[in-house]
Amino acid sequence: MFSKNITLLRPFFPAFFTMGLLLYLCCVSNPCLAQSPKDNKLVTLRHANIHTDDGKVIVSAYKAIRYMKAEQDSLFKEIKIYRLACPDFVFGKDYNEYFPGLNYKDADCIFKGEITPLVDAKFTFTDETAETGSTYAYWMAAGDGLPIGPLAINVRDQQVCWPYEKVVREIENLKSLYPGQVVVAQIGKTVNRKPLMALKAGHGKKAIALIGAVHAGESGPELILPLLQKLLQNHAELLNKVSIIAIPSVNCDRRDKLAYGNPWYLRRNANDVDLNRNFPANWVNVDQTYGYETSDPDAQTYRGPYAGSEPETVAVMEFIKSNNPLAVFSFHCLASIAGETLGISKVGMDDKDYLNQCSKFADLYWQGTGSDSSEQAKIVSLCTSGSLPDWCFRELGIPAFDMEAPFDKDDLEKCRYDKTDKKLLIKYQKIHYQGFLNILENL
Repeated sequence: MFSKNITLLRPFFPAFFTMGLLLYLCCVSNPCLAQSPKDNKLVTLRHANIHTDDGKVIVSAYKAIRYMKAEQDSLFKEIKIYRLACPDFVFGKDYNEYFPGLNYKDADCIFKGEITPLVDAKFTFTDETAETGSTYAYWMAAGDGLPIGPLAINVRDQQVCWPYEKVVREIENLKSLYPGQVVVAQIGKTVNRKPLMALKAGHGKKAIALIGAVHAGESGPELILPLLQKLLQNHAELLNKVSIIAIPSVNCDRRDKLAYGNPWYLRRNANDVDLNRNFPANWVNVDQTYGYETSDPDAQTYRGPYAGSEPETVAVMEFIKSNNPLAVFSFHCLASIAGETLGISKVGMDDKDYLNQCSKFADLYWQGTGSDSSEQAKIVSLCTSGSLPDWCFRELGIPAFDMEAPFDKDDLEKCRYDKTDKKLLIKYQKIHYQGFLNILENL
């Protein structure tokens, strides 16, 4: 039966062959027919990126590999940039899942024209009209090609959320201004090989340690370095009795992602490990804070593959052990500010002698800030297994605190939703200065 059908169709074979050849040649000569994956448009761009720099938004994308030939340059004569404001994006509640459903058709076309590509491959556009503090989605399109995106960005004020380069500049500035009183050292490297910088202010044999940005989306250098500058300027004599040692920005790899525009909260380091669960302090114990399990590699509180697995963790431990401070204050909360809430090791709360040591430092700090009479001025059982304060308690017996929420509810609301501005930051720079000044004066 099959052979009979073939015999009947044999006279039509030349026509079938000719039609197939014509269709093939047509597709080869016309890439629009060769590829029409979405909306009958070409996917002409690839590897898109976005970041901010000093309030400007920089969007870039490369030509797709299949359209790199000179005869296809006409596809890239006109570049279009689309921008969609996202005022309902909420930091801390919305993450990257917010953006994929957005459509460039709902966005404004803010640029249409020619862009000269770098090495005939990369197109870059700078948007100078974006508003600081706002969240946007961007798309880039070449001619009639399908726009690539959405590319998510928050235009953060880099005077409020300091990138690594500014942190290093401020550290070097302190060293330059106070050459006899400030010592700067590299104590290790981050996952992405950034030098991890630390400093010591003063010549006191005893010291207080300040540790910043263990969690990328929280606080650190913006509070610690101005505090040190004011102490050196106004009370250098106190630092000759009790020094301050500091690592202003521990998790500076991921902190840079935030400073340069990642819209959602980032917690873990570049290996996706929560550094404040990675310390060798009953690390094997699985904690379930915030609805995560620390043993889960997908969790925001993932403790890492083994205790002390991260280079940042190792550097912090070695720095603290080599300096043997009287107490350790680690800056947390959110969006560049931390308040007066002081959390210590949950296990340490059950040790009366240790709790008394912690209370001594906490009371001095609160007295300095004017919060000593507040109902909220109480040490809180916050710090879990694998945290820096828990390690300080178990390994060294040193009073150690995670500095968390402000007592002022309005301030807490602002930082919780990434609305910290210069005015709010200055307020908490003053609060911490007063608190630590009182500690130094009364030790």
